[in-house]
Amino acid sequence: MSKRILITGAFGQLGDAVVLELQPHFKLCATGRVLPDDELKLCEHRVMDVTDKKEVADIVAGFSPDVVVHLACMTDVDGCEKDRQKAWNANVTGTENIINALRGSEAKIVFISTDYVFDGTAGPYSEEESPAPVNYYGKTKLAAENAIRGGAQPWVILRTNVLYGNSLRSSASFVKWVVDSLMEGEQIKVVDDQRNNPTWTAGLAEAIKLSIVMDLQEILNYGGAEFMSRFEFSQRIASLFDLNEKMIHPIKTADLNQLAPRPLNSGLSTLKIEELLGLRTYGVDYCLRKVREGIVA
Repeated sequence: MSKRILITGAFGQLGDAVVLELQPHFKLCATGRVLPDDELKLCEHRVMDVTDKKEVADIVAGFSPDVVVHLACMTDVDGCEKDRQKAWNANVTGTENIINALRGSEAKIVFISTDYVFDGTAGPYSEEESPAPVNYYGKTKLAAENAIRGGAQPWVILRTNVLYGNSLRSSASFVKWVVDSLMEGEQIKVVDDQRNNPTWTAGLAEAIKLSIVMDLQEILNYGGAEFMSRFEFSQRIASLFDLNEKMIHPIKTADLNQLAPRPLNSGLSTLKIEELLGLRTYGVDYCLRKVREGIVA
């Protein structure tokens, strides 16, 4: 009998990829604060706000999952800095509500975390290095990690960074922002002093599936095969989408005067997950070609 998997935050760019990857193999229940208005329903859809303790308890009890893939969180980094209570409720209390609703069962939590749990002074980071977040978003994600590790449920924590994929729903995709801006003839400024290894959502969804199948209990990193600045990434996007790279201009992070500090030299080493799960990471050009096939008619 196939596992029953409840997905929180299922209607964003990562959620789309996770549903597509898991749907052929498991019985899914996809949840989010607002149901999407499209007709692509590959599995059961339910409204669930992870900050609503009773709602979480009712849906978990009704579906009886074997695994919860917990994607729901507040990812607006400056928004988290500005409204810390809202960030804590979404990222920490929401996670605690999942843990409490599963208490007494053997259900596993697969939690998606971030390289922002590190300070960004010495990346790329391995799983063994000590977290030291420099902004409130990173602090809430680390607190949620600790809640999961201190709970009674089996777990996997997957840290990732700079997600991009084929979703048309999400406005959070860096690729979508670059493509849309350049197609509309806008000049854009992109930081050239933040380094990461951008992560294709389909590759991360595969890692999530394998972590479930192989029943690990580990902190694991997953990211792309190439490390680069956001500016370099935006140039690669423009090139693969046949757009004008000259409309992209480098800028320093400090010049943006953002509310929340950003880790600069970050990204994640993926040696451990490649060895444990036997999966591969993907180069940017390959992933962008796959994204282009999905979002350009």
